[in-house]
Amino acid sequence: MIYILSIFVLITAIYICSLVYIIIGFIRLRSSKNKEVLNNESYNISVIIPVRNEEENIRACLESLKNQNYKRSNFELIIINDHSTDDTVRIVNNFIKENDLNIHLFPLSDVSSKKEALKYGIEKSNYEIIATTDADCRLPINWLQHISKQFKGETKMLLGPVIFNQSNGFLSSFQTLDMLAIQGMEFGVANFRNPILNNAANLSYSKESYLNVDGFDGFDTPSGDDIFLLEKFKANNKKITGLLNRDFIVETESELSIKKFLNQRLRWTSKTKYYSDKMLIFFSSIVLIQNVLMGFIYLGISLVEKYAVILIILLFCKWLIDFILLLLVASFFKRKRALFYFIPVQIVYPIYIILIWIASMTLSFEWKGRKFNE
Repeated sequence: MIYILSIFVLITAIYICSLVYIIIGFIRLRSSKNKEVLNNESYNISVIIPVRNEEENIRACLESLKNQNYKRSNFELIIINDHSTDDTVRIVNNFIKENDLNIHLFPLSDVSSKKEALKYGIEKSNYEIIATTDADCRLPINWLQHISKQFKGETKMLLGPVIFNQSNGFLSSFQTLDMLAIQGMEFGVANFRNPILNNAANLSYSKESYLNVDGFDGFDTPSGDDIFLLEKFKANNKKITGLLNRDFIVETESELSIKKFLNQRLRWTSKTKYYSDKMLIFFSSIVLIQNVLMGFIYLGISLVEKYAVILIILLFCKWLIDFILLLLVASFFKRKRALFYFIPVQIVYPIYIILIWIASMTLSFEWKGRKFNE
């Protein structure tokens, strides 16, 4: 038993050191002086939005782009319809008629998927800077301004913060805390000039660099276009920058039902087997291993009285470092209310992550009315 405990202690120590690394990086990036003010040039930007059955969201997204604090002559909106079967196209066409924005709506024909929609949108784009977001996102008023000011010098990809809209309840708070952890990891590691995560809901990059790395990956996955493009940019030594600014946060919708939430996470997890970045594989693995370990710690506390104290110490060490990271990130995103659910989420999370990991290797899932078998 003492050897098993030693392994438990070692894994927990590695996990804690990993989170300390992320915490230091996040603090440094958040505290770094914003150099964007040195650049006053306005670049032309192509905003690409792939859509499929987004009748409930697309209008608000377009309104947030209409209200941008940016010259309308300096950006275009390219919307790619991925075979929507609802009123999405009609809503977009009505918006085009009612407004003087430079908007283009194109349909996908022989192909489908978000990746193909983005690829087609880039082919149709007229400008050098590509900015992507999703139809269920709300963009801050200075979003385009921040993107323009960051693309100077050697920057070829810009990572932006994303968070779920604030709402009540356990499911919403669970998703918010999970997203806060992901954002903490994304920007914490990015500070050390070795980014491992990004999010297409707030992502910008040079069209020239995109073409230079031969575009998107060739994996047959419904998700991952953003991360795999990041890996290709890294492999080709393209400079990638992360911007932590509250005025740059993109808000998106959390899932309202457990079924939709699980389908979303299965879709996200389906791409992990294609990861090639060693740092990403390390952090993904240590999170998974630590959560598997938590299941054994829970059992050990209740069944092995002799070592219960040691196991409780390991439990609280893990909880403490998680709380420090989440508090730090939640403070930046103004989502500290979700921390009221910290303990119940901590109890449930190991079960959730183990089940999602197993399910992603055995079950099919649905996304936008399409069924995928991974």
